[in-house]
Amino acid sequence: MKTKLITLFTTVFSVFMVMGQASKQEASLHYNMLKTDIKTKNYDSAIKNLEWCLNNSPNLSANIYRYGGDLVKRILKKGTPEQKQSIVATGNKMFKKRFEFYPNENPAKAHNDYAKFLQDTGGDKQEVYSHYEQAFKIDPTKLGVGSIIYFFNEVVERNKDNNLQLVFNTYDVTVEAMNKKVEGYLKVVQELQAKEDAGQELISSEKRKLKGSRQNSKALGQVEGLLDKRLEEISTCDYLVPLYNEQFEAHKTEKQWLTRAINRMFKKDCTKDPLYAKLVGMYQEVDPSPEASVLYAGILMDKGETVKAISFFEKAIEQETDPVKKAKNLYKVATIFKKRGQKAKAVSYAKKAIAVKPNLGRAYTLIATAYAGAANSCGKGEFEKRMTYVVAEKYALKGSRVDPSIEVYASRLAKSYKANQPSKKLIFNNDSGVKSGDSYTVGCWINETVRVP
Repeated sequence: MKTKLITLFTTVFSVFMVMGQASKQEASLHYNMLKTDIKTKNYDSAIKNLEWCLNNSPNLSANIYRYGGDLVKRILKKGTPEQKQSIVATGNKMFKKRFEFYPNENPAKAHNDYAKFLQDTGGDKQEVYSHYEQAFKIDPTKLGVGSIIYFFNEVVERNKDNNLQLVFNTYDVTVEAMNKKVEGYLKVVQELQAKEDAGQELISSEKRKLKGSRQNSKALGQVEGLLDKRLEEISTCDYLVPLYNEQFEAHKTEKQWLTRAINRMFKKDCTKDPLYAKLVGMYQEVDPSPEASVLYAGILMDKGETVKAISFFEKAIEQETDPVKKAKNLYKVATIFKKRGQKAKAVSYAKKAIAVKPNLGRAYTLIATAYAGAANSCGKGEFEKRMTYVVAEKYALKGSRVDPSIEVYASRLAKSYKANQPSKKLIFNNDSGVKSGDSYTVGCWINETVRVP
């Protein structure tokens, strides 16, 4: 009897094993068919295979959701009306299954993708916001360009009247995340452009990488501009000063809070208010860094203590060992001088910043705007004055090339400078005797040599 029971158990177990193996084989078959269908753009079949995988083997592989996400995007973009209607239910099921079976598999991107899917398919607005918010809290760098704009606009609309600090915090975290991404793209651009400049032919994959990095950094640069514009109405000195005065005692020992408050007041030109000096003074106590010294030197300049201020500037720059921070400090010094009308000093520090970080695009545009602003004071006649715009255009174009994140702004500057350059008639009739194509040195404090247009 015992032998018969053992034989029966073995037979039943074998049957279940065979059934399990067949199920796994079937799951693998549908999974591979899903991949093939997507590759061959057989979307009707792909939807069916995705549905099968979600219903029968949702934990077979995390790649089900990667391929499924790709399928959803493709159908929403190029599918037939019937396919788009069908993918809504399947897409909702797919994301919910992904959160159930693979909650730790790139969760920020998963929440971002689901929010975008709901947004594109008319999903509940609060649910869209909730998933963007979760993605933002986990890792803001995972939000796409369109997602950043949507989420930030929602944050502003929901909090501008009752929680300005949350709006500012969201802006700061977003910009810091975007700058981090841009720095990565700019590193790729710098490396591959250096190869091109050295006369080396880029292979096809490098060309794609260069193009993608330029496009992505350009898009992120435009987003920052849009966010700045959105904040203009609610980030004036009239808003900032009372807000930071109210919060000062509670946050005066927090480096991050001080840094963000100082940067915002500096950017909005609220540096004349006593609160700015108070913030900088506290920042020096909390974090006596080279950056703090640069900010303190700016206050000394406001007080008319220029010699002492420059001494602080130079000491701060010398102490900084991180090249990226050193370049940004040099650029901040250049900005301080430019705001005070000292264009030659501003350009000098901007060029030092470029020497440390050659792809610091804003340093080039600062030089361009400083030169263009000197057009009426540099040169005797109209020809000499208008040649100043040739130098300005050169720097704007250079900034656009090395830093795609400011390409739109820099290109706009270059276009306006080109329009103000000497005309053919003016070049022909100028008293200096130079012709189109000749080298020409723009004098004054600029002292740059360019080609006559």
